[in-house]
Amino acid sequence: MAVFSGLFWKLPAAEVWSAMSRTPLPQWLAVVAAFGVAHAVGATKWRMLVRAAGVPLDHITALRAHAAGLFANIWLPSIIGGDVVRAAWITRAHGGIAVPALAGIADRALDLGALIALGALGAYFAPADKLGPAAPILRAGAIAFGVAGLAGLGLLYAVPLRRLPPRARGALARVREVLGAYAARPGTALASFALALCTQSAFVAMNAWLGAAIGVAPGAAAWLLAWPLSKVVAMVGFTLGGLGVREGALALLLAPFGVPATSALAQGLVWQTVLFAFGIVAGAWAWLGRDKLRR
Repeated sequence: MAVFSGLFWKLPAAEVWSAMSRTPLPQWLAVVAAFGVAHAVGATKWRMLVRAAGVPLDHITALRAHAAGLFANIWLPSIIGGDVVRAAWITRAHGGIAVPALAGIADRALDLGALIALGALGAYFAPADKLGPAAPILRAGAIAFGVAGLAGLGLLYAVPLRRLPPRARGALARVREVLGAYAARPGTALASFALALCTQSAFVAMNAWLGAAIGVAPGAAAWLLAWPLSKVVAMVGFTLGGLGVREGALALLLAPFGVPATSALAQGLVWQTVLFAFGIVAGAWAWLGRDKLRR
């Protein structure tokens, strides 16, 4: 909340609210509905990864678990706190949290890769005069993230199991087992990444549409750059649901494209109302179906 309060301390709240209130209600409702559809696709992606790792997970249970995770994201730190809730949700039906949790990490890694790819695409097509010296830094950063991810995977296999304590040895062996299952099904991994690209691209489009309603229209390249990177920043933030961190990052990234900070903050907060509204509905639906989990 300190980050969120700091934004309003620096920016005039009346102007932010005035910009937010220009969002037409039918458009906001349409975005909430589209947000739900995109997350249904996201739940399908996670289910594919769980099943590929050897855990039979039916579609409805996956949807309810994902819905519970969306609700948890409203009040848990960063925007990935709900991943733990999502994994824990299905342990009652299928036993054990290890596989769904590891599938959740793989799911989030695919989303991260999609966000970086979209951000790199935006940096490539954004006018060089807008980004200035930041352009090569952003492009190099995208490459660095990719290299770091590959290096991390390499380290998982480079560490000898026999040199680890028994507990760590078992955990790493389980990670390798799940990764081996994905390697044996490259089609599933590619399809999951394609779904990640589709859902994250849809979120970019939704934000651009909401932004246009309140006068934030910096262009497609700017949105491809700013929104994915602001979400990456929110992943490592420790505020509730990434609140304040994402909005601050978005304002900074859109500033070179002539977007006032008040307008960027207003757009970000309208998007947060979409997350909160659908998260509450999703949480209620998950809670009502909690007794229908297979035992």
